[in-house]
Amino acid sequence: MIWNNKVLFLHVPKTAGMSMTEFLLKALPDKVFITGPYEEKTTQKVRYLTGKRHETMYDAESFFTYRNTSIFSFEKIFSVMRNPYDLELSRYTYLKKNLPQDRGPAQTIATSSDFKTYLKKAPFFGMTPPRLDLYYHFNGQLPQNLVILKFESLEKSIAKNLSAYLDKNIALPLENTSKHRHYKEIYDMEMEQLCYERHKWFFEKGFYLREDF
Repeated sequence: MIWNNKVLFLHVPKTAGMSMTEFLLKALPDKVFITGPYEEKTTQKVRYLTGKRHETMYDAESFFTYRNTSIFSFEKIFSVMRNPYDLELSRYTYLKKNLPQDRGPAQTIATSSDFKTYLKKAPFFGMTPPRLDLYYHFNGQLPQNLVILKFESLEKSIAKNLSAYLDKNIALPLENTSKHRHYKEIYDMEMEQLCYERHKWFFEKGFYLREDF
């Protein structure tokens, strides 16, 4: 996650988080803080702290409560949300690269199986079914200071909702992208049902509509 004295950004997996990280570290004003599983030199502007990089709402609140504050004290919390059909295909394509830093059950399934088998069996960051909803709600409620940026129109969402908190007008970089065919060319009815079961919350809350394949 990334924050300054006004806003907090939660890095949801496979939602342009690396691009957003590079963008925010350059564009946010004042002192900026970032958590991650790495060691970096603190600069005059950016301070690196040990953390998960992909903190959920619960993780983030625990982190700040320990420091005598709260995620609800920020003017805005920003996170990006992505169509589950596209997100799952992107994650599968990425894992098939077989990169050493992604070793684990999900990568093993992705590199040895087709996409349908992956949807049936693969955990997502250790959870089966995936719990990406935990990045957007706290005790079942979306915080009043939460702003969800849609992946499908990310630059427009940033311009509309985040630009007031930035001191630089820079382009959003493209980082860690996975090239694959459009999900509409890949899914069939069974895959759609599997994806729905993995990400029910997003469909039931109306963020995305189920599609007919």
